[in-house]
Amino acid sequence: MSFIQENKLVINIGLNKEYKLIHFSDVHLITFDETSLKEEVEKAIKQEEAWYNVRVDFARHFNEYYSNEHLIPSKECLDKLIEYSNLHNPDCVLMSGDIIDYYSESNLSYLKRSLNKLNSKYLFCCGNHDNEECYDFLCNGDREFNYREFEEFIVVSLDNSTKIFTINQLHKLKELVKFNKPIIIMIHIPIVTKYNEDDMEKFDSYFVINHNDCDDISRNFIDYITEESSIKAILCGHVHGAHQSYFGKNKIQICASSGLIGYVNNITLK
Repeated sequence: MSFIQENKLVINIGLNKEYKLIHFSDVHLITFDETSLKEEVEKAIKQEEAWYNVRVDFARHFNEYYSNEHLIPSKECLDKLIEYSNLHNPDCVLMSGDIIDYYSESNLSYLKRSLNKLNSKYLFCCGNHDNEECYDFLCNGDREFNYREFEEFIVVSLDNSTKIFTINQLHKLKELVKFNKPIIIMIHIPIVTKYNEDDMEKFDSYFVINHNDCDDISRNFIDYITEESSIKAILCGHVHGAHQSYFGKNKIQICASSGLIGYVNNITLK
């Protein structure tokens, strides 16, 4: 079996033609180079070794496949995900956070070179490991709210890495709704609503934003996307295990497993 673990999905949102989206998450890129200080090299080596164990622990926890092919450096994992994306030539590559493990000049430089190899448009949302120094490059200067508009739909990237949604995000989303196009939301941390509480109970509070246990603005945001008809789906990561639930009526939330075990959602949108 190859490194890539492809999960083919079809999301029907009433479009006139089909579009292809590639979605992956949680690669936790760690690198160092000749300019890295000794302490940076030591940190990188220590963190890389830790993630060899953590990726196996998560895979076992979620009963997901892994082999020696998946016990490779994180930069090789990212390389293979980029190669896979280019092979399938999607309309957009979606990365739902924690693509790097922590900020360093080496990590950010390697990520920039990797993304420059993509033949497709891409959209990025920040995770709890993607430090502020990365935002300007990865999110076009707006870490809170970013989007790509296509002929028939819109994909919106929202930063919820601090486990909140903001009033600014809500206002901007409401403005996009006025475009009268179906909207796909990409976030890092999945949400728990009144519709998917039972399905999401396997995750402890670290891994979710729960509408019953968050600030008023975040609760209002969750209530809005739960009921707004133009919001069709959520793509997310963070939990390091593949999972699907419905956060509203016929509104699917798709969590990608870890890019460290080659997990990719290959999505046909129609």
